[in-house]
Amino acid sequence: ADMEGYTRITSSLTLEDAAQLTKSFLACLTQPVLELGGTLDKYSGDGLVAFWGAPLPCPEQADRAVSAALAILRAVDSFNHDRIKRNFLPVRVRIGIESGHALVGDLGTPFRSTYTAVGDCINFASRLESTARDLPTQLVIGATANAKLKSHSTYSLGIILLRGTETKIEVFSVRESL
Repeated sequence: ADMEGYTRITSSLTLEDAAQLTKSFLACLTQPVLELGGTLDKYSGDGLVAFWGAPLPCPEQADRAVSAALAILRAVDSFNHDRIKRNFLPVRVRIGIESGHALVGDLGTPFRSTYTAVGDCINFASRLESTARDLPTQLVIGATANAKLKSHSTYSLGIILLRGTETKIEVFSVRESL
């Protein structure tokens, strides 16, 4: 998940105001992930990377990720309602979800390591998130994650070429996110 247009939004703010916006926005993203049993991998500036299925197995990981995404969308809507009341422009979140195998564990160097996940599904989710800027939705779900969903009704957004790859995949969104 990531804030759309973060650099543009924060370029006119003081450092203190940019920090407060970032902290408040990340709180909107983080709480639903943790409440639904996700592992917070990392913050990346104005966004986060999270995963399900490690360190504990989670057979319903796709459903939990989508449920967290929907809760994030609601949290950002509430956050925006408050921003508008204070005469600030609303912000937009983009979310990408994909399932697959990943290497999870302490990775890094002898000097510094972190518990993280790496793999094609992680890269695809990031690319799906950025694809949302060109689609009529804030939540983009890859075909593998979509096939695992049991609790959410989805619709096809069409077939896209993943940026930076030669991979074409069908992508989906959730009816509840509209």
